[in-house]
Amino acid sequence: MHPSLTIVLPLFNEAGIAAAVAARVTGFAENHPDYEFLLVDDGSIDATPILLSEFLSKRRLPNVRLLRYARNRGKGNAILFGFRQARGASFCFTDGDLAYPLDDLDRIAAELQTSDVVIGSRSPCRASQGAPNLVRRFVGIAYNRLTRFLLGLPYADTQAGLKGFRREAAEQLFSLLHSTGFSFDVEILFLARKLGFRIHEIPVQPVREHSYKTGKVKLLRDSAAMLADLWRIRLRDWLGLYHEQRTRTP
Repeated sequence: MHPSLTIVLPLFNEAGIAAAVAARVTGFAENHPDYEFLLVDDGSIDATPILLSEFLSKRRLPNVRLLRYARNRGKGNAILFGFRQARGASFCFTDGDLAYPLDDLDRIAAELQTSDVVIGSRSPCRASQGAPNLVRRFVGIAYNRLTRFLLGLPYADTQAGLKGFRREAAEQLFSLLHSTGFSFDVEILFLARKLGFRIHEIPVQPVREHSYKTGKVKLLRDSAAMLADLWRIRLRDWLGLYHEQRTRTP
């Protein structure tokens, strides 16, 4: 029997938390045999794949697998790579450091019964999270405003690492993607709205232990690249590059 939902978790150089992530995932997966979990190592150069492999080999759950490749290619490529291996009727990706409670997956699965795309939105929950890094908060707000302005996206939070898709929607959207870096999430939402998919936002709250300092993005250095990515999405649309499906090999 095929899983009802496949969840892809991209990881890169997370040796410090790899065992804890594997423990949480296997504990949850054991009680959710209809879910499939794919941990994708995105070319880590530390002990991440070794630690994950050792832990998973001890538990040997049929619905949890480790996938890996040699060279780091970015979060987007890791997610696409996982999707190629996914067997679920629906598909979801979430941050590899488990920034969000795994119980949110049940909410994603439920919403996918009536929606094509479901996205987590942190905005309604910010008040209860404490004070994150102010520079990160400012850049996040500015990026969201620019996304709204340049791409016409009305969503409160485009960057939360928790998104779900019906399989048919994922297949169509991923075949059109160009971006695998900063704008991966934004391009998905832009395409989903352009193609008329039913998109639903649900409020999510990062787990208390999650640190805003663990992200790999260097905020100030990469701000210009993030803005350039938004313009590239708009330019591709103007040039009609989203009209035909593409073949990707993650």
